[in-house]
Amino acid sequence: MRRLGEQLAYTWTFLRHPIDGFYDLRFAGKGSVLSASVILALFYLCRLLKLAWTHFVFNPLGLHGTSPVQELLIALLPVLIWVLANYLVSCITKGQGTFKAVYISTAYSLLPFVYFAVPVAIVSNVFSKAEGTIYGFFDFVIWGWIAILFYIQVKEVHGFEVTETFVNMLWMLFSGVAIIAFSLALFGIVVQSVNFAVSFFREAIGYV
Repeated sequence: MRRLGEQLAYTWTFLRHPIDGFYDLRFAGKGSVLSASVILALFYLCRLLKLAWTHFVFNPLGLHGTSPVQELLIALLPVLIWVLANYLVSCITKGQGTFKAVYISTAYSLLPFVYFAVPVAIVSNVFSKAEGTIYGFFDFVIWGWIAILFYIQVKEVHGFEVTETFVNMLWMLFSGVAIIAFSLALFGIVVQSVNFAVSFFREAIGYV
């Protein structure tokens, strides 16, 4: 637990010095699968709190019409797809990062949301609809910061040059879309197969 506490305490240092931070995560033991998983859990929790506490002018529905499972999928499924696509592309393009390193560094790249999404949601309650651009700007800064960290992650974890990083990120995005399309197609095939099997056995039993 003490080691986990030290790893989580390092998150603020990571945000202030991300290039050194990614190196420390990989080689200096500043991060672990456990600490990364805790950060992902906090990311999910902060998403729920953001939905609940954002001013109704900017988020009229809040948590109404959502379920914890649905929000879990929305929050974490894209992250896990990115981790998988990131690792698979890096294997083909001879990136240096391991699956463990990619998972840990991806989780740490989400720290701007963990630290600032809830405060921005709370502050939104003092804004009027006319001041929505200010709220939108804060939101844009958080996601822009995360995008920059994702770029640095790919570059530093895999040891790519600047141009290589951009090219590989495009391949990773394409691979992520391909993974989603393949998963949906496979899910559809499985559902149809199950429905066919159920219908077949019902008719077979009916003839007995």
